[in-house]
Amino acid sequence: MKKTFLFVMGMMLMTVEFTGCKNSKTNDGAETDQDAADSVAVAADSLALSADSLVVEDSVALGDSLEVVADEAAKEQEMEAARAFVEKFYNEWNDEDVLNYDYPKKHITPKMLKFLADSYSFDCEGECLATWVFFYEGGGDVSGLKSRKITAQDETHVLVENDYDNYEYDILLTLVKDGDTFKIDSLKKIKERYL
Repeated sequence: MKKTFLFVMGMMLMTVEFTGCKNSKTNDGAETDQDAADSVAVAADSLALSADSLVVEDSVALGDSLEVVADEAAKEQEMEAARAFVEKFYNEWNDEDVLNYDYPKKHITPKMLKFLADSYSFDCEGECLATWVFFYEGGGDVSGLKSRKITAQDETHVLVENDYDNYEYDILLTLVKDGDTFKIDSLKKIKERYL
């Protein structure tokens, strides 16, 4: 914006100097000092209007930039909220109590509930849900959780990386908004391996 302003000011000075040289006085209709002054005033007004329009354009661009920054801040805040929801989900319900269905059922959608019921492949009586899929795939001996890393990929996808003594299991949770919180809508296995 400074370069544009300096350019406009330079043009204004050149116009003043160039038109200021025409100050001859004649009676036959040639330009007078007053005519030259009027020309300079018109040129200055014209350049001032150009400068004003440049300032308006720069202000609009600045407004757009501020809007993008505000959108980014809102996105980061929503990503942090999604990550915090999943972290709280794991902290309040742990893999030692995978057969307690009350807690997870409060935090999942009907679609996810159906997935957990369909994924249960053992004989059982009553309601049976494959809730262990939040912690491990099942079928082998898994022990000693060393770490759990929870990372928001965007506003609705959260990666959960489970690192056990003898096993690694990473899943991607898809979340949906539920009022001022979230619910888990789906789960996709990203990595599973025994060490």
